Amino acid sequence: MTATPIQPLQRSIARGRLGKSLVGFFCLCVLTHCSSTLPPSPLPPSASDLNLLGQAHLCQTKTEATASWLRPGSQKTAWGNGSEYFQEISVPNKQGQWVVFNKDETLVGVITVFPDGLSLEDYPTLRKTLSQLPPAREFYLTSSQLLEGQIPDSATLYRTGEAKTTHQYYVRHRPGKDDQLIMAVFVLDPYEPLLDGSHPRFLSYLDTSSSQLEPKTTPLTTPSSTDKDFLGLQQFARGEIALFASCGTPHPDIAQDAYQRAIQYGLSETKQRAEAHHRLGLALTHLGKFPEAQKSIEAALAILPHASNILNSYGTVLVKLENIPAGIQAYEQALALQPAYAQARFNLAKVFESINPKRAIQEYETFIVLAEDNPDEAAKVAVAKAKIKTLQHQ
Repeated sequence: MTATPIQPLQRSIARGRLGKSLVGFFCLCVLTHCSSTLPPSPLPPSASDLNLLGQAHLCQTKTEATASWLRPGSQKTAWGNGSEYFQEISVPNKQGQWVVFNKDETLVGVITVFPDGLSLEDYPTLRKTLSQLPPAREFYLTSSQLLEGQIPDSATLYRTGEAKTTHQYYVRHRPGKDDQLIMAVFVLDPYEPLLDGSHPRFLSYLDTSSSQLEPKTTPLTTPSSTDKDFLGLQQFARGEIALFASCGTPHPDIAQDAYQRAIQYGLSETKQRAEAHHRLGLALTHLGKFPEAQKSIEAALAILPHASNILNSYGTVLVKLENIPAGIQAYEQALALQPAYAQARFNLAKVFESINPKRAIQEYETFIVLAEDNPDEAAKVAVAKAKIKTLQHQ
């Protein structure tokens, strides 16, 4: 692929001629995971005065959980390559709780169901949080009652969370009665698609006499350990929390193992299959295995040849392998596809420092224009400004 001219674009950016276009490109970058890190959660911050986890916290090990709060009589079942525990609690409120650990025995999700419903009257902070959230999903709990001319209970899902976790709250609406909290889900972001609170195995735990739910027809089954689609997604999520330090420390060795397993199991979605190879390449890069990383990222590009984020990572690996011309070409291809890709601008500037200082200054200046309003890029913006001063005096 031939890169588009760069300097005219830089001059237009510097003069403010691409305002609206840049905003569009920047938003596209955010939405398509252009950087080599997980994007920050778009959810509003979570605030609650209802403590549903007690001594538990996501990322806790199973050993820690067993020693403090996981009940000895909890029912254990396999959850793909991980494990799931179910425990019933009666004080202070009746509840059923599913506790989920991944293959590394890391706590990745907790689902709490209140079969009798929990009044929100005593929790003003949580009520305020829910009042500020748009509904993420609305559904009837017993749609067959509509055919009988009755008004069924309905439920609304609200999503909030912290930097690397998602909190789901399911609220039941009853005709002529106060709303009730019927379920809360706390999960590490990459695992949320695998722990959907609206799955029948969770909803069917609700008290049928008070919720008007239809008789349970779906057994409380966990995903099969032979379901390759589920196992692939599970390993991909495992790789995400390891590579991007969801639990505080990156573990590229675990990420390498996880993405390799995800690829072996198979992923049905094309973009995710490409990202598994890409992420494996990132993990191998972190481990200093640059030739292997190059092969993995090339496998990703064979699936998605026009993915700017993958091309950016490819350029980084090629530079690590001291193939500077090919690395520059990869960065420029990424920028031809996405001119407002700030990270690729920064990477390209670093490469040009020693071989073309004038071009390096131009790329750093463009990066600053693109990134200076992003608090997450403040450190790099400061580096870019310092680099420009140094290069100008050479």
